[in-house]
Amino acid sequence: MYGLPDEKYLAGSSLVLLDSTLKAQGRSRNLSEILALQLPIYFRTYGNGMLSGISMRGTSPQHTSVLWNGINITSFSLGQADFSILPATAFDEIKIHEGAGSARFGSGAFGGTVLLSSTSPSPNNFFSFTQDVGSFGRYFSSANSSWSKNKFGFKTKLYNLSSENNFPVLLTGERQPHAAFRQSGILQDVEYRWSSAKVLSLHYWYHNADRDIQPTIGLYNSPDNQQDRNQRLSIQYQSNSRLGLLSLNGGYVSDIIIYNGSVSDVSRWIGSAKHELLVAKTIHMQLGADWNHIVGTIPNYENGHATEDRYNFTASIQKNINERFSVGLNLRQPVVSGFQAPFLPYLGMEYALLKTDSHNLKLSGNISRNYRVPTLNDRYWQNAGNKNLLPEVSRAGELGINYRFKNFEIRNALFSQRVDDWIQWIPDDSGNYRPKNIQQVLAQGMEAKLSIREKINGVIIIPMITYQYTKSVTTKAPANEQYTVGKQLIYTPQHTASGYVRVVWKKISVDISAQYNGKRYTDSGNSEVFALPAVMLLNASMGKSWSCHQHQFDLRIAVKNMLNLDYQFYAGRAMPGRNYNFQITYQINPKHN
Repeated sequence: MYGLPDEKYLAGSSLVLLDSTLKAQGRSRNLSEILALQLPIYFRTYGNGMLSGISMRGTSPQHTSVLWNGINITSFSLGQADFSILPATAFDEIKIHEGAGSARFGSGAFGGTVLLSSTSPSPNNFFSFTQDVGSFGRYFSSANSSWSKNKFGFKTKLYNLSSENNFPVLLTGERQPHAAFRQSGILQDVEYRWSSAKVLSLHYWYHNADRDIQPTIGLYNSPDNQQDRNQRLSIQYQSNSRLGLLSLNGGYVSDIIIYNGSVSDVSRWIGSAKHELLVAKTIHMQLGADWNHIVGTIPNYENGHATEDRYNFTASIQKNINERFSVGLNLRQPVVSGFQAPFLPYLGMEYALLKTDSHNLKLSGNISRNYRVPTLNDRYWQNAGNKNLLPEVSRAGELGINYRFKNFEIRNALFSQRVDDWIQWIPDDSGNYRPKNIQQVLAQGMEAKLSIREKINGVIIIPMITYQYTKSVTTKAPANEQYTVGKQLIYTPQHTASGYVRVVWKKISVDISAQYNGKRYTDSGNSEVFALPAVMLLNASMGKSWSCHQHQFDLRIAVKNMLNLDYQFYAGRAMPGRNYNFQITYQINPKHN
C-alpha cells in the first residue's frame, strides 16, 4: 500500500484532525477562533479581527509552520502566519501536528505545524450557501459548489466577510473606533483522473483583506491601514504503480502587504518531487526533494530587493516491527543560499502495551533536531539586517501515553525543547534595533486530553477537555539582559486549557465551550504590574437541522463571551464583550432515482 498519511511517518507524536462539527459551526470564523476551542493553544491577537499569531508549546509565532496543500504559506518576510486572515471555510481538512517536526515539515516547525488541505471534488454534485449575521455590523456570506463529470471534477468556494467592529470597549465605555475590516476570497479546485491510479489536480486560492489597524485603548488618533492580497497556486500529479507512488508538485505564492500605502511583495516559485515505495515488503520509504525560489520586493530592504533559493532533500521511513511496535524515521538536509543549514533527524516510536477490541494502551515517544531560517526582514532590512545570522536550532523530545476504552480516550504527553541562537531584535549602542542570535530558551511542559462519547436514551453527549502546562524560560542571554534569565517568555501562559460539551438529540444540538488562558507577562522581566490576568471565556450555541427531499437546512444561534468579560490577548488591544451570531446554511443535493 502506498500513500501513507503523515501520521504514519510521525510515529511517536500527535497529529490531531480538527473536529468537523466545530469547523462547520465556525465556518464564518478564522482559524485562531476555532483551533483554540479544541487545543490548548494561545494566540497573540492584536484586537478583534487583527493580526493573530500562534504560540504552541512555549514557542513564538515564528516557530509554527502552516502548510496549504503541501506549500508553506508562512510569511517569509515576517516569519509567521496571520491566522486572522485564514478563514475556516477555505479548508476541507485541518490537521495540527503538535510538537517539533522540522525533519518532516521544514523550517520553523518547532512548536507545531498546521496542515490545511483540499479534498477531491465530491462525486455527488451539490451547492451550499451560508449567511451569518452578528453583532457590531458583522456579515459573512459563502457559497460552495462541487460537481463531477466523466474524468473531471470541479469545486468552487466564494466567501465575503465584513465588520464595522465598533464594539463597546468595556474598560472605557466608548465605542471602538478605526477597527473595521473586510475579507473576501475564491478557491478553485480542478481534478482530472486518467484512471484510479493517475490524478492531476489544481488548487488556486485568492484572498483579499482590508482592515483599519485597531489602535490601543484610549489612543484613537491612529490612521493606520493594512491590505493583504494573497495568491496561492498548487499543481499536483500523482501516479500509483507497482513501482510506488510518484508525486510531482509545482506552486506559486504571492504575498502582497500594503501598509499605509507602502507596498511589500514576496513571491515564491515552488517545485517538489516525492517517491514512495515498499522495501523488502515491510518497510515504507519516501524520498523527496523540493525547491523554493524567493523574491522579495520591499522598499525597506537594501536596494529594495532580495532573492534566495532553498532546497530540501528528505527521506522518511516507516516500519512495523510487529503488530504492537512501529518506528518512524525522518531525515532532512536543507540547503539555503547564504549560510550553512543543519542536518535534521527525527526518530519516533510507538508501542502498544495493551491491544484488544475494547482496550488500547499505547506508549509513544520521539526525539528530533529542528531549525528555522532567519526571515528576509532579519537579513535584508536596510541599515539593520544581518546576513551573518545563524539559523535557530533546537533539540526536542516527547514522551506520551494514550489509553482508549470503547468511546473513552485520554492522552498525556511530556515535552521538552531547547532552542539555541534564538533571534531577537535588540537596540545597539546608538539605540537602533538590530536582529541578533542572543538567547537560549528551554520550553518544557505537559499536556493532557480527555474525550468521551456516550448515547443515553437517544441523546448523544460528547465532552472534551484539553490542558497544557508550559514553562518556557530564557536560559542564556547577553550581559545587558541577564535579568531575563529564568523568566517566562512574554505572552506565554503557563496554563492553557480548552474544552466543550456537545449534546445532540435528534436534529437539535447544543454546544457549550470554554477557553482558559493563564496569566501572561508582557515584558521580559516578568513584571506583575503589566501582566495580563488569567481569563476564561465561555461560549454557547444552539442549532437545528432539517431536510426536505434534496434540500437541507441548518440554523444556529451563538453567544460568545457569555460572561461579558473585559479581556485582552495582547496588551492594550480591546476585545469584544458579549456578542451574538445568527447563521443559516442551505444545501441542495442531486435527486436520486
